[in-house]
Amino acid sequence: MDTAHRTSDQQSLLLTQAAVRALTQTPALMAAVVGTLDHWDAVAPPASKALRDEWREIVAKQQWQRALDPGERGQQLRQASPLGKALAPDLRLAIIRLCKGRSSNT
Repeated sequence: MDTAHRTSDQQSLLLTQAAVRALTQTPALMAAVVGTLDHWDAVAPPASKALRDEWREIVAKQQWQRALDPGERGQQLRQASPLGKALAPDLRLAIIRLCKGRSSNT
């Protein structure tokens, strides 16, 4: 795996970990995540429905370990994550900057 891909995966993992912490601390944020999935169901191609359905199950059952799994499926889930609205914009930006800094130092 190349460095850019590794950095992207690390960023996705850090963003997901932060979002899971936010959702655990403030369960009301789940409404925004479900809203994102509802929107995607209305506009996204049918080919990605299985992934959206899996995310719905993860959110409904709070099976966060599935999204945090370091394996290939976990990476796929994180690449299509609806958890972005669970993060405060400043925290999201700080994580992105951290990862960008790491990639420029390699």
